[in-house]
Amino acid sequence: MAKFRPQTLQSRFLLGLGAIVLLGGVFFSASMYFHLKSLLHTQVVDKAELMLSQVDSVQQYVRKVLRPKMFRTIPKDQFIIEAMSSSYISRKIMDRVGQYEGQGEGVAQFLYRRVSENARNPKFEINAMEREIMDRFRADPLMAEWEGYQKIDGKEYFLTARPVIFYDKCMHCHGSPADAPQVLIERYGDSRGFGRTMDSIGGIDLVGLPVDSAVSQIQEATVGYIGVYAGGMFIFFAIVQVFYNRLVTHNLHRLTRVFRDRFQDQEDMKVLERVEEMDEIEEIVQGMEELGDHLVSARTQLRDYAANLEMMVDQRTRELSKEVSERQADVALFVLLLDQLNQSRSRQEMWQSSLPIIARRFGASGAGFTCMLATQNFYSWPEPGVRPGLPETWQDILTGGEALFEPGRAVIPVGANDSAFEGLLTIFWEDRLELKDQDRDVLVALGQQLGIAMENLGALDNLIRQKGLLQSVVEGISDPLLYMDGRCSVVLANHAARALGRALTTEAASDEGGAEALMPSLFGDGENGADCPLRGAMERGVPESREVRTRDNRHFSVSLYPVGGEEKRLVVYIREVTNEKSMLARMRQSEKLATVGQLAAGLAHEMNNPLGVIKCYGELLRNAVDTDNAREDVEVIMRHATQAQNVLQDLLNFARPGKGDAEEIDLAQTVRKSARVFLVQAEKRGVRVDVDIEPEFPGLTVNGQAMEQILANLFNNALDAVREGAGKITLKVFSDPVAAEAVLMVADNGGGIPADVMDRIFDPFFSTKEVGKGTGLGLAVVYGLVRDLGGRIDVVSDQGAQFFLHFPFKRGE
Repeated sequence: MAKFRPQTLQSRFLLGLGAIVLLGGVFFSASMYFHLKSLLHTQVVDKAELMLSQVDSVQQYVRKVLRPKMFRTIPKDQFIIEAMSSSYISRKIMDRVGQYEGQGEGVAQFLYRRVSENARNPKFEINAMEREIMDRFRADPLMAEWEGYQKIDGKEYFLTARPVIFYDKCMHCHGSPADAPQVLIERYGDSRGFGRTMDSIGGIDLVGLPVDSAVSQIQEATVGYIGVYAGGMFIFFAIVQVFYNRLVTHNLHRLTRVFRDRFQDQEDMKVLERVEEMDEIEEIVQGMEELGDHLVSARTQLRDYAANLEMMVDQRTRELSKEVSERQADVALFVLLLDQLNQSRSRQEMWQSSLPIIARRFGASGAGFTCMLATQNFYSWPEPGVRPGLPETWQDILTGGEALFEPGRAVIPVGANDSAFEGLLTIFWEDRLELKDQDRDVLVALGQQLGIAMENLGALDNLIRQKGLLQSVVEGISDPLLYMDGRCSVVLANHAARALGRALTTEAASDEGGAEALMPSLFGDGENGADCPLRGAMERGVPESREVRTRDNRHFSVSLYPVGGEEKRLVVYIREVTNEKSMLARMRQSEKLATVGQLAAGLAHEMNNPLGVIKCYGELLRNAVDTDNAREDVEVIMRHATQAQNVLQDLLNFARPGKGDAEEIDLAQTVRKSARVFLVQAEKRGVRVDVDIEPEFPGLTVNGQAMEQILANLFNNALDAVREGAGKITLKVFSDPVAAEAVLMVADNGGGIPADVMDRIFDPFFSTKEVGKGTGLGLAVVYGLVRDLGGRIDVVSDQGAQFFLHFPFKRGE
């Protein structure tokens, strides 16, 4: 820390700051003291007002409530002082209020006095101080209250007083002794407390609050604040002094030391001795004056130097011209190399075109590159088949990254960065030429640029291979796949998409143009520009699916997958679902027919029996009657009964046809085909579908349509039984060699089938689903179809429902 001197800039700054802080502390201490005094005054005034209000409330209650009640209760010639005297009661109550809780008498929180002249009780005779206050009220009849500070018994009190005025009702006790109650005469005599006149001031009510303790606390708080303030200011001064020394004094001394370092002769030292007697600012001023003198001297020297400047400039210009020519040659070298690198498609082409250019630029007789990686390839010029010679220290050059320059040869490491080098560039001179430093830097930079070019060529070659692989994968997808830009223009399409586009359009389209023809066929007009029908999917940025139908009534499921980024892109996956929708329609129709069949079966059961009875009795009547008219009537009955039976039989034949002609089908292929149809519904509900087909499963002679209906009913029941998002349905086909049967298993991981309804699940119109969610015919239809196909069905409820359909291996004719 710098030495404290009264004449320094620091001392003057601290003295001025100290005076400001001292005045501020005095001002804030005084403000705090007077503010606390003001708060104390407000508090004691409010408390005194409260006490007087209590006294006034007590006296008003005695005068207006208690005393009139007592006069009506006791004889008129009696008077109870303890219950009827307002002065007596108010004094007793205030004496009790003024005692601390749990303390004896005489320890008061405040002072209460109700005094008067010629008081009936000499104990409450007014004193000199109280008389002075009463005289104030008498001198100013409009003054209702007085307050002020007084010393009483050596203690300071805040006093508040109100005048005691005698009214008409007071004259009974304070007027003439002859009219006063006898009890007052007996207790106090007839000489004191009488002779009052109406509306006169005869005494005061006085409340006093001690303030000595509060004033002492205010003084202690103020002194404590001054102490804290002094301590804080001491710390503040220390911090200011440290920062001032650091930011001001230290930097000013640095400036003065500059002048001391610059001025070393004897005259300069005398000037510095005079400067040290000044403060910092004066030192700087003196230093600037000395600097001016030196600038004048420097100007004279510059004038002398200007005479030789022109000759020096000419010489330097010639040197720079030569250097510029060399640098222009370097620029031309890099431009020419860049052009050759852009035209090269492999490393071999790059080195064959670059080596002659590099050698000619530096006047070399030969150049070559040796790859030091696994291939150990090399390239050379002007003799392509000659491996370039390398120094014995080539490993150190390759690992250390430091080029070797020696007379007649330069060896430069080639790599994209300083940590990895792929090979060495070698340049030869026949005349053992020594290169300039600038040329050496150019060759080192050239080695790095050639390394970057080699790395880019490798990346380009890898990118081309990856592109070919990706193209093969996209083309290998059997379903149509499109990659589209923000204007719904096709950027990329696979072979299936192009083929579908050509199949849907009525106009001839080339193989490449078929994908563009696909968009209007699936999405209508406006495939370009702002009317792009897929723009909404791009803007929303979330995958979505939709179903479209073409003019030739073909149905397609289209999945849209937006690709993120500022430039909107969209992947469109198309799958034809025409056959699936047809199959679903047939399934719904089959279920309707099954429902009608059950209804027809019920009708046949309920109506065939009555019709049979009618026909039986008709036969009896026909044999019993002996008139032609009666026989004709019976014939009418028989004919219409037979007609009703025929109608019922036709209804049964329509709703439930007989066994269809068996056809040779591949059961495994049927299960796979049906699973693809069911997968659409399962994916919407987040249900997993697993298909397990035994390899080389033999064919089976059954009705194909019936098998599809069986699978549809079982799958729909399983889909209703599992939970969305966590369900699993398994379709499994295998053979049982022992029983010579083919087995189809349909299982789910739902809640299973309750044991109490297991025997009824194949009953028509029986269902465990909620009302309106099933007809109860699905399993009945499955049971009937399996039976008609010559098979049987078993059910197991184990961690879900498992249906096993057994079909014998019987070959068709």
